[in-house]
Amino acid sequence: MFLAVGAGLLAVASSAAPDDAISREYTQLVTRYARGERALAIGGLALISDAELARIAQAVEAAALTAKRSRSPPPLPLRAAVMLHLDLDEAERPAAAGTEQPRRCPGPQAAIAARYASVLALDEETRSFARRFFVALAHSCQWDACLETAQRWAHEGLKLFPRDAQLLLSAGSALEESATVWAGGSTVENPAMPPRFREMARAAAQERVARYRRARSLFQDAIASDEGLTLARVRLGRVLWRLGERAAAQAELEKAIARSPGPPFLSLAHLFLGRVHEDAGRLEPAVEHYRLSLALEPDAQAAAVALSHGLRRSGEMEEARAVLRRALAQAGRRAGRDAYRDYLVGDALGFRDELAALRQESLE
Repeated sequence: MFLAVGAGLLAVASSAAPDDAISREYTQLVTRYARGERALAIGGLALISDAELARIAQAVEAAALTAKRSRSPPPLPLRAAVMLHLDLDEAERPAAAGTEQPRRCPGPQAAIAARYASVLALDEETRSFARRFFVALAHSCQWDACLETAQRWAHEGLKLFPRDAQLLLSAGSALEESATVWAGGSTVENPAMPPRFREMARAAAQERVARYRRARSLFQDAIASDEGLTLARVRLGRVLWRLGERAAAQAELEKAIARSPGPPFLSLAHLFLGRVHEDAGRLEPAVEHYRLSLALEPDAQAAAVALSHGLRRSGEMEEARAVLRRALAQAGRRAGRDAYRDYLVGDALGFRDELAALRQESLE
């Protein structure tokens, strides 16, 4: 697949515009960005129309591929060009104005950045930069709730880096989140519904299951590529539970616990494994795992509520109330982030640091 992508990119070099289509102004802006003059470079690039930037990008891509074939230096600092276009895309997207007006997803400038990153993927020296660019872009999109776009960029990265564990995890995470929060699957089928609405609810439920199944496959592939990727195993266990595959979910979560280096993944694995046991009617091991989860994160609300609920079902009413009282007393006072609340976007939390590292590497 990598060779096929490379051949496709090289074909662009033979048909695109010549080097002189790359304006001096554009080259200077990229060079300024590479020198660390980010704001000036972004401001200058914003004055050029999208149509002109698309034309220049085609010429840059072609010139860079031609230079690679002839073992010559690229026409401009390509890593800086990647981050310059991505930063312009970021600057042109207004911040979200409340939950009713979600932030606009990445647009044409991010696509240009990805085109340049695809060229960098062909060179061993810049291959790691390109791979991490696609991971960071997918994470950034997921953080902004652009879930389909996050999946798209993760899969674009997988075309260049097949079986990459982080990209597989990113694609699966965005897909799992889309299945979990998907509005189309929020209505539950029931006999009181008119036939047409029952059919709609049934179709929605089937779509949600299909998304979970695709996520399951991506997490399994991620683990096959990197058995030490604990979050992928935790996510796999959670998705298997969503699909009703309790025995498989238990097995994966137990493996995650055995391999996890510690919180937050370990606390989540205990919490989810406790739910698997509780659903199967095994209250004693459920309570044990809820206790372990809460011990790892003493101010975690979800673990406290789960433990209180498990104790109440086990007949331990006094302890159940005591656990819940402590949780209520700590409400609103948590110093750090809550792993359970962050779960769906957990692997995207560090996207700003990922982008900052790429910007630093783009300096020359």
